[in-house]
Amino acid sequence: MLNSEQVAHFQAFGFLILRNVFTPPEMDIIEREADEIMTEDRGGAPFEGTERQAVQPFFERRPFTNSLMDDDRIYLIAEDLLGPDFVLDQSEGNLHVGDTTWHGGTTWKTLPWIKIGFYLESLTRETGCLRIIPGSHLIGDTDFYAPLRESAGENEVFGMPQSEIPSVALECGSGDLIVFTENVLHASFGGRTGRHQHAVSFFKNPVTDSEIQYLMDVHNNTKFTARPLASHINSDRPRVRRMVSRLVEFGFNPLPY
Repeated sequence: MLNSEQVAHFQAFGFLILRNVFTPPEMDIIEREADEIMTEDRGGAPFEGTERQAVQPFFERRPFTNSLMDDDRIYLIAEDLLGPDFVLDQSEGNLHVGDTTWHGGTTWKTLPWIKIGFYLESLTRETGCLRIIPGSHLIGDTDFYAPLRESAGENEVFGMPQSEIPSVALECGSGDLIVFTENVLHASFGGRTGRHQHAVSFFKNPVTDSEIQYLMDVHNNTKFTARPLASHINSDRPRVRRMVSRLVEFGFNPLPY
């Protein structure tokens, strides 16, 4: 799926943008199923737009989006970046409200973790596309970006508004995929209320003591992370079963979905 230049780009800058991965007819199906999932989660009520709506798990709730979990166009990206024994973390769906200020954790140093993002409409810098600070996932002994990582709720950082922090705007269209590590600093500003952003996350198979301990700590302190779905464990699709088999080995309790 990815060539050597794309892998090197991801390792150096912390992100990739892949154009026209899905066709317009496929995006029509994804949009319809995403709307159905979100409406179902609200119990049929309209989206009021006062706060972000988040749904986990997400893609597994409808036939076509569920089929994407082991589709070559998704599966091979994770395999190329994380190795053939990578692990499925979770899928998520979001209807966003307002700006998302700068954030980015420290998972990459401990356990490589990627997110593959789906955006169901064309987005520009002014209309809420994802912004990235390239290379900010490579944290040295001194993290010069620490003030930005810790800036949630602040209007200004480094003496300037958060929306003016130098960055790359990943302007995208329907059918594009954005791949990034959770550790890279990312944000969005200016988007319309109720814009769709959905994603699937994967991580490297943990093998060292520090990687395993990190995963245990994350699992014990979160609600959805690293929890296999019962439908994945019992799936008739070999790739799906394989992607969660490591979580089963660790004895992580499955989510009843």
